[in-house]
Amino acid sequence: MRRFLISCILTAAVAATSVASAQSFSSFILSGRADRMAMGDIAFGTPDLAEHQVDVALSFGKWAPQQLNYSALQAGGFLALGERFGVRLDYRNNLFPEFAQIDQNGNEKGTFKPGEQRILAGVSLRLADNMYIDVNGKYLSADMVGNKASAFAGDIAFSYVKDGMTLGVKAADLGTKYSFGSAASSLPMRVLAGGSYRLSPAEKHAITLGADLGYILPQEYKAFTAAVGAEYAFNQLVFARAGYHFSSAVAPRFASFGLGLNIKGIGLDAAYLLGQAANAWTLSLRVAL
Repeated sequence: MRRFLISCILTAAVAATSVASAQSFSSFILSGRADRMAMGDIAFGTPDLAEHQVDVALSFGKWAPQQLNYSALQAGGFLALGERFGVRLDYRNNLFPEFAQIDQNGNEKGTFKPGEQRILAGVSLRLADNMYIDVNGKYLSADMVGNKASAFAGDIAFSYVKDGMTLGVKAADLGTKYSFGSAASSLPMRVLAGGSYRLSPAEKHAITLGADLGYILPQEYKAFTAAVGAEYAFNQLVFARAGYHFSSAVAPRFASFGLGLNIKGIGLDAAYLLGQAANAWTLSLRVAL
């Protein structure tokens, strides 16, 4: 539990600023959207350009609510501009409570409030009838006890989609180093491969299954990840989801489940996480057309 809280929500400044500077920005590894988190945060669903003209979501979640009460607010969306091109924008703000700041003599000298933000912009292209590419650029910033750091990163993903099946590979958070002081640290970069499959055993029933494997690098991270997830949809109106996310380090391990409701393209999704995520939850309000 302590390792997860240090690496994923940037509160290591309470214990040691040097630890925080080596692990910052790892909280952005997870997507933050309830519909995905409830399925173990699997990496490869149907690409936005293959499924939606518009997909906009506003999400709010709590991490470790009984310990540190870290919150995340996220807003973003996708817009298709024709059949072969789309654009994406997303903003995320990780909100941390105030902590007492302690000097070297153990005396309290005020409070500090850690924070970090991510701004993402991207494009989606349909390369062929069944081939898609997604490219994102990101700006990351963090403030730890008055020490600030920032970095630029990018993602690239290729997907093959046919008859309800999606296969994909992805490289995420390829970017610059960042530093809170004299020592520079690398971002937790990832490579992933996996897919999902949607089947409809009856007219009003649909089941989606997904799984992926990943590796977090460079050497200071060196962690394996895996995710599995399932979704049952009744009449594309009510959704039940469950999943599991594994990481050997850096990212959390958790089991997840959730529910969703969709009425004429307007949906409300909820996810609840068990395990190292310390009973976290996320809610998303979504418009998908």
